[in-house]
Amino acid sequence: MILNETCVVNSEKNVIHSFQRSLEITTAILLLTGQITIIGVFVRSGRFSLSLGGPLFGGHRLEGKNHSQAGNLFIDILDIIIAILLINDVIRVTGTFVSSGDFSINVSGPIFGYPEVIPALPIEDYNFFNTIVKKHYNVPPELLTTLKGNENKCH
Repeated sequence: MILNETCVVNSEKNVIHSFQRSLEITTAILLLTGQITIIGVFVRSGRFSLSLGGPLFGGHRLEGKNHSQAGNLFIDILDIIIAILLINDVIRVTGTFVSSGDFSINVSGPIFGYPEVIPALPIEDYNFFNTIVKKHYNVPPELLTTLKGNENKCH
């Protein structure tokens, strides 16, 4: 049975959105447990984003000046606020960045002037991707069935 393209694209968008939400919830959990923290702010014309990282990602945890308890408390409060914004879908993960020996996650959203991140998989891109994969790679059908699940239903 051949699915119509709209059903396939909607299914793929749901997978992408689900993966993105998982990244956001995982990031919030890491913030709340102190595994990562805010490490910087990227300011651009009309918008800004927050960079998150720490020892878990090969970097250092941001701390108050001279290990000040007040500074550490302020950073912890910022981390909690960022986590709440992520959980409530007010801000989203906008990028992951890898540098030499360090890894960070950027978060932002419309409240920071950043355009809303919407999962997208235009049908032209989907068809182009499938054409390239079919032309250059031999993908076993059972792998596709395993990855896609039951493709006879459109949710």
